[in-house]
Amino acid sequence: MKDLVKQYLDRDVSRRKFLAGLSALGVSAAGAGSMAKSLAAYQAPASATTPAASADRPAWQREMTGSGGALLVAQLKAAGIEYIFFNPSTGEAPVYDAMMDEANMHLIKGLHEGSLAAMADGYAKASGKMAFVMCARPGLPNCMTQMFNSWKDRIPVLVGVDNVDESSLGQDAFEEVESMGAMTAPITKWHWNADSTAKIPEITRRAIKFATTEPCGPVFVSYPEDLLADEAKTTIMDQSKFDISMKVRPDPALVEKAARLLIEAKNPLLYVGDEIAWSRAEKETLELAELLALPTTRPPGSLGWSKPFPTRHDLWLGDYQTNLRFPGAVDVMLNLGGRLPYAGERLKMRAGVKLIEARIDSGNLARTYPTEVAMVADVKMAAADLIAAVKSMATDARLKQITQDRREKTAAFSKQTRDFHLAIAKNRWDRNPLSVERLGVELDQFLDKDAVVVGEIDSGRTIENLIAFGGNDRTFFSNGGRALGWGLGAAFGVKLAMPDRQVVAIMGDGAFLFAGPQPLWSYGRYKAPVTIIVLNNRSYNNERNRIWAQGGRQFETGRDMACYMGDPDMDFALVSRGFGVESEVVEAPGDIRAALDRGRRANISGAPYFIDMRIERGGIGAQSTWHPGFTVESLRTKKV
Repeated sequence: MKDLVKQYLDRDVSRRKFLAGLSALGVSAAGAGSMAKSLAAYQAPASATTPAASADRPAWQREMTGSGGALLVAQLKAAGIEYIFFNPSTGEAPVYDAMMDEANMHLIKGLHEGSLAAMADGYAKASGKMAFVMCARPGLPNCMTQMFNSWKDRIPVLVGVDNVDESSLGQDAFEEVESMGAMTAPITKWHWNADSTAKIPEITRRAIKFATTEPCGPVFVSYPEDLLADEAKTTIMDQSKFDISMKVRPDPALVEKAARLLIEAKNPLLYVGDEIAWSRAEKETLELAELLALPTTRPPGSLGWSKPFPTRHDLWLGDYQTNLRFPGAVDVMLNLGGRLPYAGERLKMRAGVKLIEARIDSGNLARTYPTEVAMVADVKMAAADLIAAVKSMATDARLKQITQDRREKTAAFSKQTRDFHLAIAKNRWDRNPLSVERLGVELDQFLDKDAVVVGEIDSGRTIENLIAFGGNDRTFFSNGGRALGWGLGAAFGVKLAMPDRQVVAIMGDGAFLFAGPQPLWSYGRYKAPVTIIVLNNRSYNNERNRIWAQGGRQFETGRDMACYMGDPDMDFALVSRGFGVESEVVEAPGDIRAALDRGRRANISGAPYFIDMRIERGGIGAQSTWHPGFTVESLRTKKV
């Protein structure tokens, strides 16, 4: 044993081989790990800890000797990663050690793994870059709730955990889950377990490649603790050598066919989706819509995370519906980058519609609906090619002839819809508790022109209909997975990616409670100047509306068995102050603007601000506060 210890102290054997040697001598895994940890302080200095260039290597390759944690950090840096969203875990210590010398990379700590994944999702959506999350293995199920949102929205996130030592795998070790990656399989593009310290950079490069190749999505890698602690000599390579461009042009023949259908259509419709936002194709999409005067709609709220078309444009109709009041019976529909409504037993589209689709996500393209033209393509290139094809096939005079009447009718309907929403808001202006319509109008008047709104609200359609988004107006982020608890963490990630823009987070009380208040700690620690608005009506309001709309005994008796959240009445502003975030309660409608102004001043000073907005409950059974009266106290047989 003395020889083995000396070899370990002299770094002639790795930690992994040292543990294996102790195991062969009869030392338990726990005892071996404890011995290795106690001896680590006395080891000889490593031969190298930083990447080193070599005369026989190209500039994008660097040889490096270091711990697995240092190798991981170096490879992340070579991929342009600036932030590691993490929750402290013992096995990740080598990663934290390596980060001490990285001036341009930062650790962003969250107090709950779900919050970390939501932060990463918001950051990725706002920055267009992959985000990296690292957490302890028991926290993976928490993390997976928000990984689900990234999976549904096709957002690149790499989630890593510190797994048990390689030598302990399969032994039901402390916090071990066998085949951990298999847990994530349904919601990841790839999952893997690192099997040597030297291969950590290679496996990380591969994971990033899978996550960022469109259609993007989450990936998962487990890094065993002993591999993170062991040292190895290996090569760090720039991630750019493994990037795959998916800027794919559509088949010219299909473009010509689609353009002809659109030109000859009597009643066309444009359906815009999230791939437009991800590929930054808003300009081309708007040009195509204006060229053909295409009435434009987007996926129903639960199927999208962006608003890639200006919502105050004359061609904007709002969310897609099966039977649109305008323009009526559609004959040709162009889907640019969107998920179509789920169909169930009946397609949510008229049988005679000729559907054109352009998407990079070939797995979702033509998945459910019969498609006349299906183009696998980057939507930015698809829109540009369609514009060129239409212009080559139709003169300006013909385009004016086929679009003028449609343009005027669509503009009239769009204005009528906006006026209708404003009329409802005016009618509900002085409601107390305050109305979401009043809040929507106040926000539209208050928000900066380039503000960013992060929304997780089931009643969000009402507010969103009253705020100008898209084009030269504000940016909007949500999630299409609808796993609750996303908004508070996501808004932090969005602000991290867009530090110079005003960011306002709006969420329901149910969404806030699903996340828990833990992300507020991160807001306070990192001084993230975001205005957070929680719509507090002490109810899962829209869930109750949907349940009671089915009839049943709750509807008949007026008794809410499931959705009322008063008694106790929660004071979210008080909770916020407990995390060091200044806050207030707003109850009267006339106090909204002053509260928003106080939030702005706090944000300008570099601090977050929290508003507990007491709004009305609406819909079926909204006034009822009845709930089951069962208490645990009633079970007691011995009372003092």
